[in-house]
Amino acid sequence: MRLRRRSSVTDSARSRRFRSLAGERYWWHRLSGTDFVPPIYSVLSDAEWTLMASWYRETEERGMVGEINVPAMSLVQGLVSGGAVTRFVQLGHYCGYSTLLIGFWLRQMGGDRRLVTVDIDPIASAFTEEWVERAGLSPQVTVLTGDAADSELQARALELGGGAPQMMLVDTSHAYEATKRELELWVPSLADQGLLLVHGTSVFAQSFDATGEGGVARAVDDWAAGRSDVALLNLNRQVVAGDDAARLVYKDGCGLGVLQRLRPGGGAPV
Repeated sequence: MRLRRRSSVTDSARSRRFRSLAGERYWWHRLSGTDFVPPIYSVLSDAEWTLMASWYRETEERGMVGEINVPAMSLVQGLVSGGAVTRFVQLGHYCGYSTLLIGFWLRQMGGDRRLVTVDIDPIASAFTEEWVERAGLSPQVTVLTGDAADSELQARALELGGGAPQMMLVDTSHAYEATKRELELWVPSLADQGLLLVHGTSVFAQSFDATGEGGVARAVDDWAAGRSDVALLNLNRQVVAGDDAARLVYKDGCGLGVLQRLRPGGGAPV
């Protein structure tokens, strides 16, 4: 990844101003030891950061707040760049925060790299697509609207994305049954050794499931139980309401499941 470090005043400030803001979306920036610009933002060009700052302002003004957080995106960034990922599928983009960042990183890496992102909400998808176009990311990013567990939509996404995804990020309804259906449909489509990151896997995040059936945490546990075709690492699985995020090493109390699709029969990577 071509990391372009800048020394401008704009670059030195960037997200550090979030530290003084009271909104819930800025919680990470108020933690002890976070008075710096995280790499997810520092690698952006000045024009890219200016667009992100405008995105923050507009979503704040319109009450469209609900994006994934800095710890999760920092992990995504490391895996995307370290793995030289070319095919990425996202399920659940809401208003486009993670979509824009992933698109920027893929563009900076150069070559034919694609992100296909899906959301069931047509209003959120239209908003995201507008910002993708404003960012000049249309060559890298395709926005689709529909049910992430729909096999016809999946087929279209795989075609537009150039084949089996090397990496996926899932952050959709947080409902138990919906998450299980998404895992059943999408994990087999991953490239061998491909990674699927699913957000909201902690005990705390089970409260996000409006159906009350156990949310993403239970869905991941039930779906992965006894399987030999996947490996699972569940970060912060045991975090509950009231735990102090500042004391966590991975400071995302919502939890993050990392699923890897294993090669049939095992064996050494080629």
